[in-house]
Amino acid sequence: MFVSAAKPYIRYYLFLAAALSVFFFSCTIKDYPVNTPFVYKTNINLQDNFSTTEKKVLTEGLDQQLHDSMRVRWVKKFLVAQVLKSPPVYDSSNAVKSIVFMKGFLTSLGYYRDSINYSTEIDTIGNQYRTTINFNVVSAKLFKLDSISYNLLIDTSDQSIIHSPARDTLQKLTNESMGQTFIKKGDPFSTPVLSQEINRLSDIYRDNGFLRYTSDEMLVLWDTVGLALLRPTLDPIEQAQQLEKLRQRRLNPTADVEFRLRTSPDSARFIRYFIGKVRVFPDLSADTALYYPTIENIGKYQFISYPALFKNRKLVDYIYLHQGDLYKQSNYLKTQNKFNALTAWRLVTITPYPRIGQDTVDFDIKLTPSRKYQFSANLEGSRNLTTFPEPGNLLGLGINFGLQNRNFARAANLAVTNLRYGIELNGKSATNQTTIQTQQYSLSNTIQFPRKVPHELPLFKGSNENVRTILGVNLSYTDRYKYYTVQSVNTSWGYEKTWGNKLLGIRFPNIEYYFLNRQAGLLQLIDSNKSYRYIFNKGLVLSTIANYNRAGGSKNVTNLLTVGGEISGFAASLIPSKFLDTNLYRFVKLDAEFRQTHRIRRSAFAWRIFGGLGYGIPTSSLDSLNLFLPFFRQYFVGGPNSMRAWGVRRLGPGSSIKSFTRFNNPDRFGDMRLEANAEYRFYLANISGVILNGAFFTDIGNVWFLRKNPDFPDGEFRLNKLWKDIAIGAGTGLRVDFGFLKLRFEYAYKVKNPTPDASNPAEQNKWFYNWQLLNGQFQLGIDYPF
Repeated sequence: MFVSAAKPYIRYYLFLAAALSVFFFSCTIKDYPVNTPFVYKTNINLQDNFSTTEKKVLTEGLDQQLHDSMRVRWVKKFLVAQVLKSPPVYDSSNAVKSIVFMKGFLTSLGYYRDSINYSTEIDTIGNQYRTTINFNVVSAKLFKLDSISYNLLIDTSDQSIIHSPARDTLQKLTNESMGQTFIKKGDPFSTPVLSQEINRLSDIYRDNGFLRYTSDEMLVLWDTVGLALLRPTLDPIEQAQQLEKLRQRRLNPTADVEFRLRTSPDSARFIRYFIGKVRVFPDLSADTALYYPTIENIGKYQFISYPALFKNRKLVDYIYLHQGDLYKQSNYLKTQNKFNALTAWRLVTITPYPRIGQDTVDFDIKLTPSRKYQFSANLEGSRNLTTFPEPGNLLGLGINFGLQNRNFARAANLAVTNLRYGIELNGKSATNQTTIQTQQYSLSNTIQFPRKVPHELPLFKGSNENVRTILGVNLSYTDRYKYYTVQSVNTSWGYEKTWGNKLLGIRFPNIEYYFLNRQAGLLQLIDSNKSYRYIFNKGLVLSTIANYNRAGGSKNVTNLLTVGGEISGFAASLIPSKFLDTNLYRFVKLDAEFRQTHRIRRSAFAWRIFGGLGYGIPTSSLDSLNLFLPFFRQYFVGGPNSMRAWGVRRLGPGSSIKSFTRFNNPDRFGDMRLEANAEYRFYLANISGVILNGAFFTDIGNVWFLRKNPDFPDGEFRLNKLWKDIAIGAGTGLRVDFGFLKLRFEYAYKVKNPTPDASNPAEQNKWFYNWQLLNGQFQLGIDYPF
């Protein structure tokens, strides 16, 4: 009876599964040539003993050599369904052209004597003549480099040795740079490798005075046969040895290469130049003709100004071309890159003028200024279903006004002033009316000096071209309705140094003062949570902040390592002052984060780990100010960029079970944070240029106190209960990419929750407790979370 009643449902679900399979996994062909063979599929069959990696690289490279009319372009629609639109008509001549391109590709990699053929299969379905082309590639063994020599003194035409100052210098530079060579014995005999070596030598020569030298002056001679083995001999023993060597060469083919200069090089390209006069035009524009030029000689530089927009003396630090020095291409590029990096100019041109018949080159540095001021305004919006100081439906709005001065103090300094107003509205008040939850006003000004100030500072000594000095001032006022108001002032002086893919920043001093006015709501929270008395205080921060970033990776993998630290109050503690004794925050804080993204065609796998801790250091048992980190330095999790199954500050600390009501513990934070995140991002569709991507993700982590806090039992970090304290969330999301803006709509579920509300303690650490489709957490975010 039960089976009979279930049959209609079984048929229904089977039909639904079949329909979804057809919808999602079907392949559709549109606008195809009727009753005419068209390219439906191309296969590249590589026949040889290659490793998996080698086979993948070669197959992808050969696929790129296909003629455009042999390419099959399937497009995904609706997750995984594929559409082939307007497939090209099959033409055998295009297959032949593809073979020519493939052979050229294999030859460039060092695979000679290969064999490539093709076959076709036509599958007729109605009026569709689906044509599959199979390219069969039989590659010979890879030729490898054997003997490598650099003979720049030999005349290629008659094999004679030519001595000249230029050739002798080039030969010496070549010999001295052998430790930097890109090729060695046993490497593939491939065109890209040889070209890379020629370019390396060209850069070395141009960095040692040979301004006009080009890579066209270098030739590469190679021998893949072994001409020395073909030398005639009457000795039978030598003949036998030569035959054996030739046999070994056929089994393991090699190539001997020799780098030489051309037979009749252009003599002008072998002049070794020294830097002569350097003229700088700092303010060239279309209106230049309206002004009389002002000429100013500063050191060995001549500045020719028109409106006199800049203090020329400040620009000397950005020029690395010094009169009398040997010309170096690296200094030319450093000068160009430095001016291009400054927002004060929109166009930078550096033109060399070699003097005829001399070994001296003059330079003109022509700079076209940018518009001095730039104004910006933007509106921000966010929605949060749960946050401090009480659960509710919070709508955040913010407006920002920004003003950039790209030539502050006429020294190409960048001054940025921002004015911001933000308001948070709560639509769930006691009277069911919209009320103001939070208001915030802030005014900030940052001045970036593109050099070290003062210049004599021993910090980053000997390498100043990528150093900048930053002065920042910030004023803010925050009003949390019925809880507290905070006025803060912050000023800092710091330096940033970049080299390669690394950045090091130091801020000293960093001075912050927070004046907190407790109101009725916070006082009531303090009555029920004594530790809040130590966390929510007015106080002074006198700290040093350091941060280090390092980016890296490979073609399809990107990495980013970020490490930061702050130490506050220790140097200032040496100053005898009652004010400092009662108002100075003393703590140490250290953060570290590593993130990595693997690109997999149109998809990606990304993950991140983060660890951070801060430790307050009281000077005595009476120093309650430093028992915990101050509230503005506390760690928290939750929200669209952290533990997405929880609202902002709705998780932790540890495995503490407390009420989340507004007068108990609505806000959760701690002195320590551990978190790991991973997500798989995949392509969905392209709708009128708007790209839709999906994601599956999981988040693992929590926050803790480092000292035992009686208000949060089990809220302190202990290694033996780490698994009990760890929270786990998982979910899925939709990402809408407009190009200039990425919106994230995400929905996540609590997989394991160590800190449920006190009204439901049974939920603690139960896997998928009371799971229902609509009891997850919605998050709205901007850009990727990591």
